[in-house]
Amino acid sequence: MIGTTVSHYRIVESLGSGGMGVVYKAEDTELGRFVALKFLPDDVAANSQALERFRREARAASALNHPNICTIYEIGKHEDKSFIAMEFLDGTTLKHRIAGRCVESEALLGLAIEIADALDAAHGKGIVHRDIKPANIYVTTQGHAKVLDFGLAKFVVTGSFPEQAETASAELQLTGPGTLLGTVAYMSPEQAQGRELDARTDLFSFGAVLYEMATGTPPFRGESEAVVFKAILDGTPTSAVRLNPDVPAELERIVDKALEKDRKLRYQSAADMRTDLQRLKRDTEPQRISAVVGPGSAVRKPVRLWWAGAALLLVGAIAAGLYAHRSKPKPTALTEKDTIVLADFANSTGDPVFDGTLRQGMAVQLEQSPFLSLIPDRRIQEVLGLMGKPADARLTPEIALDICERTASAAVLEGSIASLGSQYVLGLRALDCRTQRVLAEQQVEAAKKEDVLKVLSEIASRVRSQLGESMKTVQTHNTPLMEASTPSLEALKTYSTARKVNESISPAVAVPLYRRAIELDPGFAVAYSDLAHAYGQMGESELARVNATKAFELRARASEREKFYIALTYYVRVTGNNDQVRQLSQVWAETYPRDASPHMALGFDGYVLMGDYEPALAELRQCIDLDPGTAFCHSTLAGAQLALGQVQEAEKTLQLQASRKLIPDLYTGMYDTEFVKGDQAAMERAAVAGHASQGADDMMSVHEAFAAAYHGREQTALGLSKRGADMALRESQRDRAGLYRAGPAVWQGWFGEKAAAKLGATATRDLSKSRESEYGAGVAFALAGDAVDAQAMAHDLETRFPEDFAARTTYLPDIRALLALDRGEPGKAIELLQASEPYELAQTRAFVHGCFGMMYAPYIRGLAYLAEHQGAQAAVEFQKIIDHPGVVVSDPVGALAHLQLGRAYAMQGDGVKAKAAYEDFFTLWKDADAGVPILVEAKAEYAKLR
Repeated sequence: MIGTTVSHYRIVESLGSGGMGVVYKAEDTELGRFVALKFLPDDVAANSQALERFRREARAASALNHPNICTIYEIGKHEDKSFIAMEFLDGTTLKHRIAGRCVESEALLGLAIEIADALDAAHGKGIVHRDIKPANIYVTTQGHAKVLDFGLAKFVVTGSFPEQAETASAELQLTGPGTLLGTVAYMSPEQAQGRELDARTDLFSFGAVLYEMATGTPPFRGESEAVVFKAILDGTPTSAVRLNPDVPAELERIVDKALEKDRKLRYQSAADMRTDLQRLKRDTEPQRISAVVGPGSAVRKPVRLWWAGAALLLVGAIAAGLYAHRSKPKPTALTEKDTIVLADFANSTGDPVFDGTLRQGMAVQLEQSPFLSLIPDRRIQEVLGLMGKPADARLTPEIALDICERTASAAVLEGSIASLGSQYVLGLRALDCRTQRVLAEQQVEAAKKEDVLKVLSEIASRVRSQLGESMKTVQTHNTPLMEASTPSLEALKTYSTARKVNESISPAVAVPLYRRAIELDPGFAVAYSDLAHAYGQMGESELARVNATKAFELRARASEREKFYIALTYYVRVTGNNDQVRQLSQVWAETYPRDASPHMALGFDGYVLMGDYEPALAELRQCIDLDPGTAFCHSTLAGAQLALGQVQEAEKTLQLQASRKLIPDLYTGMYDTEFVKGDQAAMERAAVAGHASQGADDMMSVHEAFAAAYHGREQTALGLSKRGADMALRESQRDRAGLYRAGPAVWQGWFGEKAAAKLGATATRDLSKSRESEYGAGVAFALAGDAVDAQAMAHDLETRFPEDFAARTTYLPDIRALLALDRGEPGKAIELLQASEPYELAQTRAFVHGCFGMMYAPYIRGLAYLAEHQGAQAAVEFQKIIDHPGVVVSDPVGALAHLQLGRAYAMQGDGVKAKAAYEDFFTLWKDADAGVPILVEAKAEYAKLR
């Protein structure tokens, strides 16, 4: 809905979604302010009870005018969809504010008083929220609480609370006794038992929220809902003071009273809770403590007894130290599910060579661990953006802790280096993000500058063990840094800068830095591999292949994990051997079970590019689970679901991608999905968003071009395609420009425009020598009847890429079968296409990046059967294409298959089916350009049928 106008609200962006609603940020065009618009999801909107709850939320919240309750402006309708317009809040939910960490006492009490005040106001109006939890409490940037989401609210009789509170008749119809509503971990005992509820249920839930604010963890936990229910009904939470020694005793008493299981012994009103919280806040304020103690409270002792006081203090300090040492709980080691944020090293040496270098070196060392998992730099830069900081901001301990909280990570690793004469002292410690307790700490000296990288390796190994990794894996996966990357501090520093620039600015800016790192150390294997990746992003396929090959030759100079990365880059960019990609990725996933990369490679290269979509789903979901920030896995999963005909699932995947603000390939994926559904209005909305999105403009133009070509609007399609190619060329993306020129050349060949197809093929060949561009040029030359140039493309593909899966099973068979057809040898064409038969549904990189090349083998085979006057066999081939709209998407052969099916039926003498197929084609091409040769032929053939 982004970009659309609802009533007088223009939707700007998605803010998130949940079971009871999808929320967008929108601009109120009449009052010039931002609002939040909440819609019910389509599947929920069909439920009359859910719709009534939605309306009740608006009525309930709009009845409350309170500074700590989200203000409701209006409830309206748009295209049969109800929406609520409410106050737009800037900040974060209390859930994200806590994120496993204790809220500091002053902020906790301030927020708690405001929440209690909001509940008191709601209860005073006879409204019980029934779903109080951290996710439904917002903390604004000014530090104030706002209670949200009255979707489960109900009205009760105000006044005293009888044991069985009466409810409105509408409420009884919606949720009678025995119905469970709310979030399990924060339910009151009576809510868990499905009993009638009154305002005291909110006070229990509020007590659970207070406990979590104070300790960083909910009071009732378990591996299943049944376990949590039992804990709520029978269990006693761990004392808050045991989890956080700084919790005031009075706060613990307030929480314990709120969590009383018998509601008659619980707080009876939010006002009472607010009073106790306000009293505690007053008594803990610094000025209050100073007033109580007073400057004159200290009793003066005779001077002669100073030594006795000192001795007592010393003994007391020793005793306290011993007690603290014995009673302080041992820091909890990390688990295999935890993630870590790596901060920049504090450099007090004055030598800039260590800036950024030591963090990169430490990352190389820690990433060898199958146990530890670092938050990737890409994700860190996304979070920095949300924090309003530049992508290349220095990761100070404070910023790293903030990132740790926002990513729900477990620990921050802080490093330091200082000079001590000619020596250097390196320190590393791991802090628990929630409690800031030290989980691991090491300090090592390096005798001279040249030993710093060696010492860095040693300190990393020790900390890995302290954090809970087994000695076996530490010893097995522990290549010293100078062997895993480079012995040159200068080369490592330059490489570190290149990686940061590549992510935060562009690959083109990073390339000179990668090359400089290689000049400083010509044996720097992973720098070659990253350079290959950067060239690939720039569309320089040949330079990418050269550097990927060099990295592969030098892979002995890399850690085991980097060897996987280097080899995979080589197999993908150089050989194209999908069997090797699949085998390597499986071993990588087994060795490093927390890495998303092998699952991405398995899902796409190992399965999608081979047309094996079912196993691809599992791998791509695993990739998303391990790294929710990978846009490519989201969009590829949606594409695989679309290919399997799972349109609704594809939409949900794209909605998840949108909610995570993962823009690459998002809008083109939405566009393709709506194309398959046939929703032109939704396609246009996706196109508008795609053109407005940074980095997606050219791709969106090409997708629009193919949609137009699918419907025969050739001139429109050519203009859009040229726009995309021109934009790619302006960015020096010659490979992409080549693909964007290849597509129109191919479809013009299918349309019967041989001269135009040849011109387009020549332009493609002059622009790019990538596999996919040469494939497109070869097909276009063959369709144009230019056998010499088509054979040259095929020969170059076979010579340069003898192992390439797509070349062997798709590119070469397609080109050579078309050449055989042009020579009048349809039987030979069918024979040549046998290699393609098991992989007819496979996606190709040509399709992924250039929109062409899907299901050409059955289309060409169908043409060959028509040439042999075997109408029945031809019909089978064209029907395959028609039956797989999610595979072929907008490639024009999807529309042309209807025409060819009509020709096949006519050949069999079935006039009824032939006319129906022709009419289907004419419907698809109802707005087609009049002079397209294949359309002219089709109309003439149809006239004879009639």
